[in-house]
Parts: sequence; structure tokens; C-alpha cells
Amino acid sequence: MTTLMAIGGAINHQAPRILQEFVRRAGGAQARLLILPQASALEDTGSFYLNLFSDLGVDRPAAILACSGRMDVDQPANLEAVKQATGIFIAGGNQMRLTTLFGGTRLETELLATYRRGTVLAGTSAGAAVLSKVMLAFGRSGPTPRQSLAQFTAGFGLTDKLLFDQHFRQRDRLGRLIYAVAAHPGLLGVGIDENTAAILEDDRLISVLGTGAVTIVDGHEISATDAAEAADHAPIAVAGLKVHVLTEGCCYDILQRQAIIPKKLSLSD
Repeated sequence: MTTLMAIGGAINHQAPRILQEFVRRAGGAQARLLILPQASALEDTGSFYLNLFSDLGVDRPAAILACSGRMDVDQPANLEAVKQATGIFIAGGNQMRLTTLFGGTRLETELLATYRRGTVLAGTSAGAAVLSKVMLAFGRSGPTPRQSLAQFTAGFGLTDKLLFDQHFRQRDRLGRLIYAVAAHPGLLGVGIDENTAAILEDDRLISVLGTGAVTIVDGHEISATDAAEAADHAPIAVAGLKVHVLTEGCCYDILQRQAIIPKKLSLSD
């Protein structure tokens, strides 16, 4: 089984249910965790998560991938650390720091290989954006899709079916996700609220964990759009778009293009 955990940022570290689920899926107390802090501009990001995972009951200390320049990335110790990990956590910050550092390296190739072998990959904020093949690199906020509202580049390519956006409702990013899907209608747009995770299993089933929502923007049935003709920054028109808003316990079947919302018992049931 492959497991990808895209987290919308602003994880509640006082009630870290999402990180607990990551640790559980990565092997619990016996997990071998590797932290990639390179997206962050803060020097203590790696040690912060190392201590946090230790507090969550992981027996062995997590490892921190030590490289700050492209010439250091493919060191044998780094490649071996990726191969040995049962869970890899990518911290937040600026996703372009990740792609410009790791893009085209042997380590990037090994990340994909170890993921396919069953290592759990999780990323928060920028670390979530970089998980997909097409990555939202930059963009602006707003509810209305507009031409050039977002810029795209290549991510790590752990899935080629989805495109992730983070801090979704908190930073009003519906417009740019709709624009992204109109420009790439074969992809599902996945907008993830803060302290919320979209968990992708076997590149087919998305489940939701956390206090917010996951917004699925499906362009598979788009019948028409003027995204290619609209002037710079002008609003774009899209017909046939589907939008699903899912909360904890809900799922989305990618192959069936179907949202699954479990029935909740009311107080009178």
C-alpha cells in the first residue's frame, strides 16, 4: 500500500492527531522517521519536529536530512537515510526551496522509489504542495478564478492525479484552485484547510482527518472554459465544474469520481 498525507499547514501541536496518525502509519514506536526541513527558513525546524516525534512515543530519534546545497543532496548517507525510512515528513515553508534543491537529483528519484515500496510520505503546507507532479508554486488569493492567478512547476511527482493547495479556506484560495483545474482538467484539485490532512491511499482513495475540510475541485466534466483566451488577470469562465467539500470521516474515490459522506446520527436518532 502507498500512503501520502498532504497536510494543510498550521498543525495543532498541542493536540497533534494528524502527526499521531502519521507515526502510527509509519510503524508506531518502531517507526524510522526522516525529516526534510529544507522548505523552512528557520534553523530549528528539523530539531523542532525531531523533539515533537520523540514526544509522540517514537523509540528511536528521527533523522534530519542534512543538506543545504545541491552538491550535498546525493551524498550516500542521505540516499541511505531515505531508503531506510518508514516515514518521511516534509516541513513547511517555501515549496520552491524544495524543488530547486532536490529536483533532478538521485535523492528525488529515491523518494519516489521508497514511497512506492510503502514508506509513508507526509508534508505540511509547502511540504504538501510539493507532493504532486504538477505543483502550485505561487499564486494569489480570492474566490474568483482569474487568468494567471497561479504559477505552476514540477513537484516531486508522488501522484500524477492530484494537485494540492494548502491553507485553503484560511487564505481564500478557491479561485486559484479552480484556475489550476481549468488549466489542467485531467487533475483533481485538492484544497486542504489548516490542521487538516488529505490522506491518499494507493493513489485511489482520499480520506479526511482534522478539524477543517478538504475541498475537491473536479474538472473531468468541464464542458467549456475561456481560460486560454482570457486577458491577463481577467476572470475566467468555467462550465461543468464539480466541487465537493469533505470533512473528517468523509472519503473520495478517485477512480469512481465519487464523494462518500457517512451518515451521522442526530441527537434524536
